[in-house]
Amino acid sequence: MKSKLLLFLFSSAVALGATKPNIVFVLADDVSAKDLRCYNEHGIKLPTIEKMAEEGVMFQTAWAAPVCGPSRAILQTGKYPFKQGYFENHVEPNIRLWRNPRHQLVGQVLKKAGYVNAWYGKIHFGGTPVNYGFDEYCTTQWWDGYDGPFQSPKKTTAGMYSVSWYWHPGLLENGKGLQTGSEDFGPQIESERILDFITRHKDRPFFVYWPSNLPHMAHQGGTPMNGNWFYPDVPVCDASGKPTGKKEKGTLASNMQFLDRKLELIVGRLDDLGILDNTIIFLAGDNGTPGYGKGKFESEVAPHVPFVVWGPGNVKSRGASPVMVDFSDIMPTLAELCGAEIPDDINGKSFAPYLLGKPFEPREWVFMQFNNARWLRNDRWLLDGYGRFYDCGDERDESTGYGALSQCEPLGANGPKDPDIGYQDVTESYDPEVVAARKRFEAILKDLPGPDYNDPETKAAWQKFRSWNKPVQLYQPDYL
Repeated sequence: MKSKLLLFLFSSAVALGATKPNIVFVLADDVSAKDLRCYNEHGIKLPTIEKMAEEGVMFQTAWAAPVCGPSRAILQTGKYPFKQGYFENHVEPNIRLWRNPRHQLVGQVLKKAGYVNAWYGKIHFGGTPVNYGFDEYCTTQWWDGYDGPFQSPKKTTAGMYSVSWYWHPGLLENGKGLQTGSEDFGPQIESERILDFITRHKDRPFFVYWPSNLPHMAHQGGTPMNGNWFYPDVPVCDASGKPTGKKEKGTLASNMQFLDRKLELIVGRLDDLGILDNTIIFLAGDNGTPGYGKGKFESEVAPHVPFVVWGPGNVKSRGASPVMVDFSDIMPTLAELCGAEIPDDINGKSFAPYLLGKPFEPREWVFMQFNNARWLRNDRWLLDGYGRFYDCGDERDESTGYGALSQCEPLGANGPKDPDIGYQDVTESYDPEVVAARKRFEAILKDLPGPDYNDPETKAAWQKFRSWNKPVQLYQPDYL
């Protein structure tokens, strides 16, 4: 009898493990929600992502940080900058993210739950993905022997710009440099490694994290602050995904379409292996498009990013969803989906129940911060990084109302905003409803502080940064 009980318990455990979903998380670099056709009729046509948006969940309001470093720190930890110190690309704590014992990172959390993890593409905070809880990786990093082009004019071996991300890329694969040539394209190699990893690990739960450099512009000449930025040409591939030797001109559209085609191949491989129904795929952007939103403080042009989740055997089909999420929610959501323990000191709220069609109480607001600015939004009202206040009504596209707005151009570049369309700036209003809403926001912000410039972990970084970058001037109405 005892042996039968043990066999039953063992069989149940195996069955439970087999039901853990595989996770594929694709992070596109520098793209706004409004630049995808599933969010805006004038956006880029992306068939795979549009299929995911229609059959899965497309969050109409999803917020990242206004630039990439803080976004990734929030994703990794489930904590806002006031809890982990990454307020700016140029402000990092003395103890790097993966060395700080106060933080549990998403890869570490899933690894404890029995997942095999792989990371491909961009790594932002130094070290290697092994330090973050990943078993395999192929990332754009300097290695001794790399002979490709530098993005930095000083030819430094440190930092993200020490190697090419795209043609003749600098790739470090599982601790060894990968020899590449002028006809090799980084994201192509990364996508091939993803397909191989999925195939080799089809019989156990896996987590694939692909923070692609696409569609982030490449850089040459001068410093990254003032050099020549351009979208890289992308390979033309055949039906099987192999490069033909031809190239397509680099644009925001061609870069995103290349990523979309690679995502289609990943879906096809999962289907061929018979594991698509047990896989959940995430597609998100890390901040707004350059020239339009990235690093901007007005409205929600910087934090509003695409965020789509699809899993034909797990995720309930909802299409466009008004439920609000922000990047702090990624960590707890992945942990809950994967049966992992959610750290108890995070800011994020898991939306796993919502994805799975279970009872769910959504957030009442989303929050983000960058430099000394803070954003806050609920279903109707929006406080931006300048401290200005908007009545959004039922609208979820901040670009609505700007005449002839084209991709990658600043708001209003082709004409002033129609004051009767889209978000209404009510900063100067003394209407009782506006005043009451603004005061409610101030009460929420008391528990979401801005940076502490005397924090020993970030004090030196802030002093250096503020010597050349002044704090944002924040508007505050006289009734506060």
